[in-house]
Parts: sequence; C-alpha cells; structure tokens
Amino acid sequence: MSFLVGSAGVFLCFSAALSGCGSTADSRPEKWSYISPVIIQPSCATANCHSQLAERSGVVLDTVADGYQQLLSRHFVIPQNPDSSALVGLLRGAGNLRMPPDFPLPEADIQLIERWITNGAAWDGPGSKPAGTP
Repeated sequence: MSFLVGSAGVFLCFSAALSGCGSTADSRPEKWSYISPVIIQPSCATANCHSQLAERSGVVLDTVADGYQQLLSRHFVIPQNPDSSALVGLLRGAGNLRMPPDFPLPEADIQLIERWITNGAAWDGPGSKPAGTP
C-alpha cells in the first residue's frame, strides 16, 4: 500500500512540474500553430464535434489551417477583441452554450487563446494564410 501512495505522490509531483503548478507565468506561445494542435484539436475537433467527420454546426477545426479559416472567416474570432469574439464566450459558457459541452477548458487555456486574439490572432501556421481570412 505504501508503494501505491508513494507512486501517486510521485505522479502528482511530476504532473505539477509539467503543468507549471504554482507558477503564475504561462510560458506557452500565444500562437495559433501551438493553440490549434495542443488545445483546440484535442478538445473541439473530436469525432462527434468539430471534425471533418461530424462538422457540427458546419465548423471544422481538425487542422491548423481549417480551424483558423473557420474561426476567422465566420467571425468567431475578432482580432484584437476577445470580448467580442464568440469563441471566448463559448469557451467561458457565457450564454446557453459552453464549448466544449462536456467539460470546460482550463482557465489558463482560455486566457492563452484570449492573449492570441488580443495580439491580433495572427496566422503563423504552415504554408500561406488560408483563403477568406482577414
């Protein structure tokens, strides 16, 4: 039993070290090329939500380019204005809907997305900027 308790303690310490627990600074990059594959795709582009397979609400977020094009061209993201960006309202559950619907994103992830929007929601993905985006 002490092995299990000890193992759990080591796991918790390791997890805390990876997540920066106790640190107030978020050193993750405020870039779409990071946000899309690390936050948006695993949380939103799932088999029954915003993937090519499901296309819930006609929004596809399962690639860096598709997600950027959809969010900007459909005005879910208003560059430099996170308060007017529907994406932020959906992530915070400000209305009747919360995205993702099953669990809220961690506050640190939402704040990172807000900083990216505040800084202009720039395209930094592979290749040229997707067509139809501001």
